[in-house]
Amino acid sequence: MNALEIKNLRVKLGEEEIIKGISFNIPEGIITALIGPNGAGKSILLKTIIGLFPYEGEIKIFNKDHREMLPLIGYLPQYYEVDSLLPLTVYEFLNFSCEDKKRIMEVLEEIDMEKYKNHPISKLSGGQRQRILFGRAILNNPKIVLLDEPMSEIDIVGQKEFYEIIKNLNKNFKITFIVVTHEITVVNSFADKVLCLNRNLICDGPVDELFQEEVLRKLYKREIFIYPFNKEIKDESS
Repeated sequence: MNALEIKNLRVKLGEEEIIKGISFNIPEGIITALIGPNGAGKSILLKTIIGLFPYEGEIKIFNKDHREMLPLIGYLPQYYEVDSLLPLTVYEFLNFSCEDKKRIMEVLEEIDMEKYKNHPISKLSGGQRQRILFGRAILNNPKIVLLDEPMSEIDIVGQKEFYEIIKNLNKNFKITFIVVTHEITVVNSFADKVLCLNRNLICDGPVDELFQEEVLRKLYKREIFIYPFNKEIKDESS
C-alpha cells in the first residue's frame, strides 16, 4: 500500500504558483529524501500535506483523504523556537503532547535522550532540543513522519546519530519517513527513494536517479559537484 499519494497538486501563495501540478506515490515503510534548492516548495509541500495550505489536486494518506488521517502523521517543522525562560523539563514538555508515561520513556530511549528527562528543555543544545522535538513528533505512534530539515542545528556527529535513529525507527516500526534535506551527499546513506522538487517534480525514484548530471543541472540550474562525479556540471545559466 502507498503511505502517500499525490495527484496533480497545485499550491499558490497569492498569485504565485509554488507547486506546479506534481504527482507521485510513496510506498508504506520506506524513507524518502525530499531535495531541492531554497524556494523550491519543499516546506510548502509538507505543510500542505498536514492541511495548512489550500490546494488543487488530490492528497491521500493510506488511500484516504489526508485530512481524515492527520492523527497518523507526525511533523517536525524547519523552525521551532523554544522560549529560553520556559520552566519545563524535557519530560514535562513531552507530557503536554502525551500523558502516557511509559510511552514518553520509550521515546526518550528511542532517541537516546532518557538521561535528560529531568533536564530543563531551555538549557539543551540545539541538537539535543531537535531530538526532543523529533521525539514529540513520534510520541503518538504515527505511521508517517514529515521532517523539514531536521539536521539544521546539529553537528556532523549528531547528524549521523540522528540518521541512525530514523533508520532504526523505520526498520523496527515500519514508519514511513519523508525527510527534507540539503545534504545531498548523505542521501544515499539513509534514503530508499528521492524526490527532486523545484516547483515542478524533477525526479522521482531510487536514490541513484539523483546522482545524474542532467537531474542535478535541471534541479539546481547551476554548477554542482558531488561524489561520485569526477567533473563539474556545466553552468547553463550563462
